[in-house]
Amino acid sequence: MALGMTLYFRLPLSTWMLQSMLCVKKRTLSKSCALLLLLLGTSVHLQASFFDDYMVDPNDGMLDASQYLTDVPMGFLPVPTIITEPATGNGLGLMGIFFHESDEQKKQRIGDDKQGKHFILPHNISIVGLGATENGSKAAGLGHMGFWLDDTLRYKGFLLYPDFNLDFYSLGGNDLPNPIELNVTGPMVIQNLKARLGKSHWFVGAHQIFREVSTSLTNQPNFNLLPSDKINTQINNYISNKTNDKTITSGLGLILEYDSRNNPMNPERGYDYQIEITRFDTAIGSDIDYDSYHFEGLNYWNLSKQFNLGLRLQFDEVSTADDQQLPSYIPPSIDLRGVPAIRYQGNQVAVGEVELTWKLDQRWRFNTFTGAGRAASNFDELAKAKNIKNYGIGFRYLIAKRYGFVMGADIAKGPEDSAIYIQAGSTW
Repeated sequence: MALGMTLYFRLPLSTWMLQSMLCVKKRTLSKSCALLLLLLGTSVHLQASFFDDYMVDPNDGMLDASQYLTDVPMGFLPVPTIITEPATGNGLGLMGIFFHESDEQKKQRIGDDKQGKHFILPHNISIVGLGATENGSKAAGLGHMGFWLDDTLRYKGFLLYPDFNLDFYSLGGNDLPNPIELNVTGPMVIQNLKARLGKSHWFVGAHQIFREVSTSLTNQPNFNLLPSDKINTQINNYISNKTNDKTITSGLGLILEYDSRNNPMNPERGYDYQIEITRFDTAIGSDIDYDSYHFEGLNYWNLSKQFNLGLRLQFDEVSTADDQQLPSYIPPSIDLRGVPAIRYQGNQVAVGEVELTWKLDQRWRFNTFTGAGRAASNFDELAKAKNIKNYGIGFRYLIAKRYGFVMGADIAKGPEDSAIYIQAGSTW
């Protein structure tokens, strides 16, 4: 309610200024002035009323977007983002999240049921977003998630168009003494469909990915290593030819998942273990043949009414026949908050991260986290690889109680940089 009153008292200042400008000229304008003031005052009142009706939880008086997202046509949750990703530099982004309930769900009221649920899992969630950073990187995308047939069928799909300028520290599997900046541009389609096995927590499904990506040097090379200008030019042309490329990668795969989380959008207890095996092959339109393996294990425990503990374990691998070289953006990299994207790449990457959350009350919670990852070209080197570590703190606010949906921010520190991440929904 307090926020609604703040909105109400901020706006009339311009109304008062307009009144002074109109009414001092002629008394014959007094009726028109009064009518105008009435209309403006009514508009401000309606805005305050709208905020109180749709953006304030009647039970605790706190900011909550549940009613707005449920009852207002095309209502969405705006997520402004301050981008501090070390790989791309600072920037701004905006994402809109749309929650679509089924007709049956719209009639439901949240509360304690036999299964202990305090939220509604929307039938569909749609996402639209765009952003840009100071180094010229930009991207736009659409996404959709479906929890269909009483959550027995799950769909996730994304259409993305990145135009990134990124520093790569390895090319063709070889580490570079200094990073080389490449522009990576092109459309991407990623989607998967999973079906629940009976009434169990097990899902099986299929995974599809398509990328048509062009890479090029953001700046033309200028290596003057030798006294001969002709040879230096040949070296520069060779580097340009090796980095300027357009490649289509098309893959199909299988998914096996065990998911017992109490809420996929903001889990506090349960487990989510997933294995994806994807084959990229010329038979399905890919320019190169290779295999991709992904394993992720998410663990959530309720330690007490106030403390939650989460643990993420992840392993990624790509493999090719005859040691074929892959485009620079394909090998996986260490994915940790505070660590620049693609900074540490390898054919095998292992990551572990732990997060402790303290719940101040129903709305506010604060978290601290730390993790480590390794990247190498093979398993033998992975065992000896250097640990890349991170740590940080953050907070979350329950912005849509009906869906158990939270928003907040994390501040993370990696080996070289620090970064701020705007979070919406589950961290992992």
